[in-house]
Amino acid sequence: MKIFISLILIVVLIFTLAIGVDESAMKLHNEAFDRALISFGLAKGLNAIISLIQGTELSITPVGLGLNFTIGEVLDPFNDMVERFSWIMLMATVSLGIQKILLVLSSKLFLQVAITISVGVSLLFMWKKELYNKAYFILPFKILLLLLLLRFGAISSVYVSEALYHSVLHVEYVESNRVISNTKDKLDEIQEKNSQLINYKEESAWYNLDIANGYSSIKNSLDISNQLDSIKSSIEDAWRNIITLITIFIIQTVVIPLLFLWLFVVSVKWVFRVDLKERIPKLT
Repeated sequence: MKIFISLILIVVLIFTLAIGVDESAMKLHNEAFDRALISFGLAKGLNAIISLIQGTELSITPVGLGLNFTIGEVLDPFNDMVERFSWIMLMATVSLGIQKILLVLSSKLFLQVAITISVGVSLLFMWKKELYNKAYFILPFKILLLLLLLRFGAISSVYVSEALYHSVLHVEYVESNRVISNTKDKLDEIQEKNSQLINYKEESAWYNLDIANGYSSIKNSLDISNQLDSIKSSIEDAWRNIITLITIFIIQTVVIPLLFLWLFVVSVKWVFRVDLKERIPKLT
């Protein structure tokens, strides 16, 4: 039994000192952080273009024919959703930033040195029968367990989160970003049309444009109306996909970290409350 436990402690120590574990976890975390930044930037871009469109009211009256419409009113409910999405993505990005700090702390030399010392002391107390028979044998072992929780808590959270993302959430993330990006492109087109009509209206106030130009302007305005009808379905799709992205990042940046925090607290309580001496078999 002594040899078996000693081998486990040595393997744990080697794994603790392995640089590749920290580098791999940091790489996975950076990928998650980049995904959050992309979605956050997409949300801010949507919010910006909607803000430009909102309140835009065009009144074109060449050759005696009038046309009035306000595009921004149609986008009001969607803009509220986009603003909430933007805030959630900001919080998700901040949460990932905090996780990165925990990852950096878990890879610090002082923690690795502390674990090395704890393993050494535990092995010493294990192989010294007179020390093992004393009550304070359990103390270095409990400290070692606590240090291991600190060392691998954040790393485990990253691995579990990324495993869940790549196995379940990846397809939904890519598709949702694509749909939202397409919606933004269509809104950009509408804003460009708006700018053209506004420029025509300003020019017509100073110049007596001919009927052909007036007819072309009306045609463009009708094209915008048609675009507005077509974009309604895109907005509905974007609405659903925004909810999908919110769900993905809440799971990755809120639910899983809180789950691991709860497991960490429960584990710490267990380490310091349970009588390990009674649970560990007699070492012979």
